[in-house]
Amino acid sequence: MTYKDWMSGLLLLGAFMSPFAVHAVEAAPSAGQVSKMTGDNVAEARQADGKARKLAVGDAVYSGERVWTDKRTSVHIKFADESRFSLGPNTEFVIENFKYNKGATDDAFHSRIVKGVFRFVSGLIAHGRDRNMKVSTKVATIGIRGTQVEGEVTDREEKDGVTVDASAKIVLMEPEEEGKQTSIIVSNEFGSVVIDQPGYGTEIPDEKSPPSPVRKMQLRTVENVLRALRNSVRQSGTARPRM
Repeated sequence: MTYKDWMSGLLLLGAFMSPFAVHAVEAAPSAGQVSKMTGDNVAEARQADGKARKLAVGDAVYSGERVWTDKRTSVHIKFADESRFSLGPNTEFVIENFKYNKGATDDAFHSRIVKGVFRFVSGLIAHGRDRNMKVSTKVATIGIRGTQVEGEVTDREEKDGVTVDASAKIVLMEPEEEGKQTSIIVSNEFGSVVIDQPGYGTEIPDEKSPPSPVRKMQLRTVENVLRALRNSVRQSGTARPRM
C-alpha cells in the first residue's frame, strides 16, 4: 500500500466515523428529567461551555449543567437514582457531578445551591454503601444520610456599596417513609452539626461563621421556604415538619 492510499483510507475512515462520534456526544446519558414546572415556566439550563437552553417538562438535565428559574417559576427535577429536587423561584442550582450505575462503587451525586429556595428528597445514591451524595452552598455543605431537606440560600451581593455575605437556613423534614431514620450533617471550615430530628435545623449567617447550634426552627422560617415552594408542596403531598 502506498502512502497516498494509506492517507486516503484514513480520510475515508474519519468521514465514516465522524457522524457516530457526534451522535455519541449527543447521546451522553442524562442525569435526570424535568418532571414538573409551575408558575411562568421560565427556566433554563446552561452547559459548561456557556450554551443555554430553555427548559420544559420532559427535558433532560445533565451532569455539569447549571439550572436557573425566574422570579415566578418553580422547577421539579427527578434524577436517575430517584433523588428529587424542587427549585423555587429565583433559584440557581448546579449539577456538579452526577454518576449513577445502579450501585457501582463510583456512584456520586454532588450538587450546589448558589441561591434561592429548594427542597430535595435523597435517592438511591444516598442509600448506597458510600453514600456519596452532598449538597453544597457557599457557606456550608450538607452531607446526606437519606432524608428530605428544605432550605433557603442567599448569594454574596453588593448592597449600597457594601458587600453582604452569603447565608443559608437548612431544615430537616419528615422522611417520606414513616418511621424511617433520617439525618444530615451540615459543615464548613468553622464547624459542623448533626441534625436528626424533623423540624429542627441550623442557620449559617455569613461566610465566616459555623453552623448555629441545632434548634427547632421558628415557624416563620419554615413557612417562608414552604411559601416559595407552595405549589411543589401542594402537588406532591409532602408532609410539613413537626413543630
